[in-house]
Amino acid sequence: MATNLEYKKLNSEELTEEQFKNILEVEQSDGDDCYSEETLRNIWFERTTNDNFVCIANNKIVGCINFNPLSQRRNGSIYMINLMILPEYRKNGIATNLIKEACEYYLGKGCKKVMSLNVDKDNYKAINLYKKVGFEIREPVCEADEDDEQYVMDCHLEEIINTIRSLY
Repeated sequence: MATNLEYKKLNSEELTEEQFKNILEVEQSDGDDCYSEETLRNIWFERTTNDNFVCIANNKIVGCINFNPLSQRRNGSIYMINLMILPEYRKNGIATNLIKEACEYYLGKGCKKVMSLNVDKDNYKAINLYKKVGFEIREPVCEADEDDEQYVMDCHLEEIINTIRSLY
């Protein structure tokens, strides 16, 4: 199932309604714990400073990841907003490759920042994925980051790339 996958950066100006419907399907495949259509439209269309990367299989978006590279959270890190993969495409390295694609993009622009994210403390699969590619759980940077239900995780871009390369 994970053959003939294409990874690319997708700007909001390039995103079609059909592609957005694919993205909405991917997000809603997570059941109750998902963003609303309105929130997704905001992430993909209205926040033009966000960077969005997708995985395409058979001309359909099956995974995507969003970043805010201008985030003032986490000491100005590149903040991962959302990572989604269709359930039938999980366990095929798509999430790892989307993270790698984003890191290579930022490093290619000369960026030397840290990438950060929040993850629910009970989302063990996601926590394990992030640890596998180099992220570490950190203490909250400020009071606004403190959350009894989520961890703050981060890692330098170069470390993520090196860790991912060592996996293959």
